[in-house]
Amino acid sequence: MTGRENALHAIRHDGKAEYIPSMADFEMIMPTDVVRERPPYALGKCGSGYDYWGCWWEFEADIGGASPLPGRQPCKDITKWREQVKFPDIDAIDWTPAEAVKKALDRENKLSMFFWESGPWERLHALVGFQEALEALYEEPEAFKELMQAITDFRVRMIPLIKEHYDPDILINLDDFGHQRGQFMSIEMWREFIKPYETQIYDAARANGMICCHHSCGNIDKMVEDIHDTGAEMILGLFYPYNDQEAVAKKMGGKITFIMSTNAQVLDSGHATVDDGIEDAKRQLETLGRYGALVFTPGGSPEVAGAMMEYYFAHRDEYNPYKHASA
Repeated sequence: MTGRENALHAIRHDGKAEYIPSMADFEMIMPTDVVRERPPYALGKCGSGYDYWGCWWEFEADIGGASPLPGRQPCKDITKWREQVKFPDIDAIDWTPAEAVKKALDRENKLSMFFWESGPWERLHALVGFQEALEALYEEPEAFKELMQAITDFRVRMIPLIKEHYDPDILINLDDFGHQRGQFMSIEMWREFIKPYETQIYDAARANGMICCHHSCGNIDKMVEDIHDTGAEMILGLFYPYNDQEAVAKKMGGKITFIMSTNAQVLDSGHATVDDGIEDAKRQLETLGRYGALVFTPGGSPEVAGAMMEYYFAHRDEYNPYKHASA
């Protein structure tokens, strides 16, 4: 069984997986040179610029990334979004660079993941401002929902084109729902103002033959069941230590699979040690792996990531829920 086949079985929870999969069984498609939800460079690194919605992203060296700059949002009044929001011209997108990426994919051995930034909630607050978006939940709920639907309609139109030009196995929809101490809004408000639009995107992705993966930073452990209800079969996130990973795994293992669920604050700090990496590797296997809810993910420097993969290969059978289930 190839890594691709094993990972598919693990994601599908069909009882046929042989071991806990790892990121070695996946490859990422970063389409910022074509689908410009960010300026045309990987993850906002290398400088500031406009995306194809006309939102300005300001690069900050101390965090190594870019974010929408407050005060420069193109939509100053959410009730006037029809006049102030300029939607990208789908027909004008040049898909030529996608063909080389598509041809280079290792479809025999790996699952391909399309990294699609700025889901409907993130796009809305990039367009109108983050504070303004939260205020609109209370002050202009009708305009909020209208703009969310328009953004969602745009993304649904994009999905068949992504399938045609990249043909990924997995569609990752990026929409952050929380900060370290909780969610940006109550779960009741999220269900009313966010969930219906995420569901439409995942319905369209599944209709086009793609596995649905939701990315969210922040504290989302109390939202995982709802995120799964939208159609997400995977979550990129559930980061440690501000999510109770084991509690989620006990409840949702066998239903959803988590990827890149590292202690990113430590591993991505630039100061992580090999011991830090091994500690994280052990935690991933113990808290998510043994419940059938993990794609093991290394992180940090090449040295740290290498040590984590060594630990994974040496110890994955100790926590293997697939082997134990069939024994």
